[in-house]
Amino acid sequence: SGCRIENCDSCFSRDFCTKCKTGFYSHRGRCFRGCPPGFAALEELMECVEGCEVGQWSEWGTCSRNNKTCGFKWGLETRTRQIVKKPAKDTIPCPTIAESRRCKMAMRHCPGGK
Repeated sequence: SGCRIENCDSCFSRDFCTKCKTGFYSHRGRCFRGCPPGFAALEELMECVEGCEVGQWSEWGTCSRNNKTCGFKWGLETRTRQIVKKPAKDTIPCPTIAESRRCKMAMRHCPGGK
């Protein structure tokens, strides 16, 4: 009847924990200090639930400023990624899905001087 799971307070069976010790998260019958990759900590229940999964970053977009690709020395380029799988709970944040960085414009002066 003894529980064989480390850092467990009570077990359903010898190999499946139902309540972890304070400070440990329950995940698939085991107890962890932190949740494994792809899982998020649900603090109120001290459980690991499926986290938010995002895809690969896109290529960096065109360097532009005020929707123009010329006329300025510096602009911004942006890249994005999609949310592949929404998290198990709405309170779990997703990583950023868009980021921008400063870039040097290819053409500082617009053709025709505009």
